[in-house]
Amino acid sequence: MKLDFFNCPSPEGLDKAILPKEKPLFLTYKPQFDLLEQMAGKYKNYKNILVIGHGGSINSFYGVYNALIELTDKKAYFLNTTDPDYINRLKKELNPKDTLVIPISKSGETVTLLEALAQFADFPLLFIAGRDSALWEIAKKMNADVVPHPAIGGRFNGVTEITLLPAALVGLNIKKLFDGAGKFYQMYDVDNLAFKAASVFWQLEQKGFVDVFMPFYSHNLFYMSNIIVQLCHESFGKNGMGQTYFAHEAPESQHHTNQRFFGGKKNIAGFFVGTDSFLYPTQNSMPAAIHSVQIKNHALFDLNNIPLEVSMDSELHGTLEDAKINSIPAAHLSISGFSENEIGNLMAFWQLYAVYSSLLRKVDPFDQPQVENSKVISFNKRLKYKNLI
Repeated sequence: MKLDFFNCPSPEGLDKAILPKEKPLFLTYKPQFDLLEQMAGKYKNYKNILVIGHGGSINSFYGVYNALIELTDKKAYFLNTTDPDYINRLKKELNPKDTLVIPISKSGETVTLLEALAQFADFPLLFIAGRDSALWEIAKKMNADVVPHPAIGGRFNGVTEITLLPAALVGLNIKKLFDGAGKFYQMYDVDNLAFKAASVFWQLEQKGFVDVFMPFYSHNLFYMSNIIVQLCHESFGKNGMGQTYFAHEAPESQHHTNQRFFGGKKNIAGFFVGTDSFLYPTQNSMPAAIHSVQIKNHALFDLNNIPLEVSMDSELHGTLEDAKINSIPAAHLSISGFSENEIGNLMAFWQLYAVYSSLLRKVDPFDQPQVENSKVISFNKRLKYKNLI
């Protein structure tokens, strides 16, 4: 993993974050690998899994699965809504004979999860639930297997049972994923790339850069953006502080959000994410019949046999170079390639980035006080429909 800064302030020392004496639980947590392997073996014959959850219960695996989708021949589906049209589509596409449904919740009281689960109650079920939660009780009443949810907030469960169980079920190497994160966790209390990035963007916020544009120059990596944005917004968007992180898949973003990035209000910094290598290097192959067609004062023949990974790299660095020329602060984070170790490393980077960013702002990284109120209001509106309140 590499990280470069352009037009940015220098990172400060780690002492600026005032690290607590006790390390966050997710840094030292050890998953129940024996149980995970047992469940993976028991349910190995299902070719599809449907994960039902919200926020951290689903976003980490959503990112990991899609980043490593080329390494598995099993299909994962994700349900984080009660949208009846989408649920209907899933029920048409999935068959109980070859699909395992995995509801995930720590509290077990997320109403939309329970409503979505009810739509798939006749499917094989494997639960991940907090002990003695409503979801745990549901699992027991439905005679289904249940894996205990760790006592860790959802968004920091990137390499716990929450992510590792479904990852094992689709055939990913979960020990490599865990080890990749663990190598980065070991650097928690020493200067590292995550702290450098947190320090730089904290300083940028103080200078008025309250928006962070995140273009992902990899289709598969873009799916990591959900957990990254959640980690940032829920962890340090508090007490009137915290930047807005908005992610787009690139180079498509160059056809819309680059206009805002370069031409809009000067309160935006860039955080570019990409990869040094792809799994399937592919060369441009322009049909002979169109070789003579002219674009940008060149024939299409001039693009022949240029690798597509060079094309992606050119788009990334073209936009990054433009930001440098226009004195726009930007960072470029790049992974070495697509493997369980490297994606685990990337997950750990963003978890630590969220923790350091919170500590620099002197807010609690692990609570989300503004999230619950709307859930209460929404639940009461359901009850009003039945005149129960």
